[in-house]
Amino acid sequence: MGKHGKALKKRRLEQQAAHATLASPDSADDDHANVDSSARDFLGGLVSPAELAYAVKTLDTLVKHPDLLADKHNTPHLRPLRRAVFDFQRTAADLAGTGNSLSSRISAALTHHRHVDALVLLAELRIRDQHPKLGALQRWVRDCDAASRSDGSFGDDMVLRVLDAVLRCTNGEPRPGDDDGLVRGTVGQVVVRQHEWIHRKPADEGIYRDIVAGRFPPPAERDALASQFSLLHTVPAADRLPPNLHPALLFSSSPGAIRLSPSPPTPVERLDVPHVPGAFLLTNVLSPAECRSILAHAEAVGFRPDQPVDGDQSVLAHNLYWLADKPFLDTFCARFLHLCPQLIDGKRVRGINARFRVYRYVPGAIYRPHIDGAWPASGVDPETGEYLYDSSPHDKPQWSRLTFLIYLNDSFLNGCTTFFLPSSRPSTLNAFPVKPSQGCALVFPHGDSRGSLLHEGSPVGEGGAKYVIRTEVLYDAYEQVPEGVVGGKEGEKDEGVEV
Repeated sequence: MGKHGKALKKRRLEQQAAHATLASPDSADDDHANVDSSARDFLGGLVSPAELAYAVKTLDTLVKHPDLLADKHNTPHLRPLRRAVFDFQRTAADLAGTGNSLSSRISAALTHHRHVDALVLLAELRIRDQHPKLGALQRWVRDCDAASRSDGSFGDDMVLRVLDAVLRCTNGEPRPGDDDGLVRGTVGQVVVRQHEWIHRKPADEGIYRDIVAGRFPPPAERDALASQFSLLHTVPAADRLPPNLHPALLFSSSPGAIRLSPSPPTPVERLDVPHVPGAFLLTNVLSPAECRSILAHAEAVGFRPDQPVDGDQSVLAHNLYWLADKPFLDTFCARFLHLCPQLIDGKRVRGINARFRVYRYVPGAIYRPHIDGAWPASGVDPETGEYLYDSSPHDKPQWSRLTFLIYLNDSFLNGCTTFFLPSSRPSTLNAFPVKPSQGCALVFPHGDSRGSLLHEGSPVGEGGAKYVIRTEVLYDAYEQVPEGVVGGKEGEKDEGVEV
């Protein structure tokens, strides 16, 4: 569309806004409200006629007032609506078979498990040199649900071939020499497991045995430890995305609850992960004693189960959502922030997201291969004390670009963070396992369709458990979040949810 066409469109929208009349939800002349709200069989009983009428009226009202949609101050409020409308349109098009774009056709094929069709369409996408947006990429990976098996072996070969094709559409083919020195595997092998990358031997002295035996944290100290965390925010189970059988509870820590020394006993170092572009390990971001302190508080407060209503092949870890206090964050960031990329796409690094997710993986608990989405800076309203999903100023927004995964223990079998990248051999993935090391943080890029890394939390061996903290490194945000960048809300899965 040329400048003249854009000017005409802008003028037309302004005229619509000038002549529109804001409708009241309870208007007597509402054409949509004349329905029987007690019809229990309406839309399977999931949505009442009245709820549908209000949804239609809300959309009608916004259409009549495009100035509200154009106002940047309304963007955070409208983001959930945009996401819901997008998902509704995509699902309706998939079911009706009316989606014409390659991306829509690929989504439809994966939704209905037509993996051969998906491979053909992905090949066409590459030939046309088209690249999916991050939201589509995450959906495709999620629809594949290529969860590893409990014995550590990889999932269905056909699904894994689709994942390989998806990655080649986004990040391209491996460069010459990328596979030098790697395990080659056998002909027809879809995933080739490389040697574990191990920074150091386990050092946590088997703390999980003491937890199981009830000795850690000491019973006499549990109430005092738990009292230093207070419930800040609750997301009902039905409101979580996707809907869950359990609510999401967010706790905040009191200043000084978990004390950090001004400087770590051992200096932090940065080590790049071999063969995994953009991934690096920060050593000693927490001392063993500090890891034990976090574990003691977490076990005293208690972990909650995570079980989506619909379910999938993943067996999810138990969680504790924790909004870290400012003294803790300030001291923590000072240890390592200078070792993170200072600029990404011209945007400066600002800190760590206070929204910590502490996870406990037990045998059988895994996270399927997924790609993380970006998240805003969460915090607390300084006036009301309420939880803010996005606490950054409107004129200086912040958005995450790096996943920050802190390992709190390491004395367990298997349980690696495993990255999947295309091999130089067609239809073959290389799997790069990174062995957790207590007190170290694994950092890697997310928030863009190119460069974001496919990874999973691989199964933990019998008799052990893995404790990790997931948060993000924050950067100055774009003036407007680019299309395809995704975020999430409290209670959603960590790969984020499409905008």
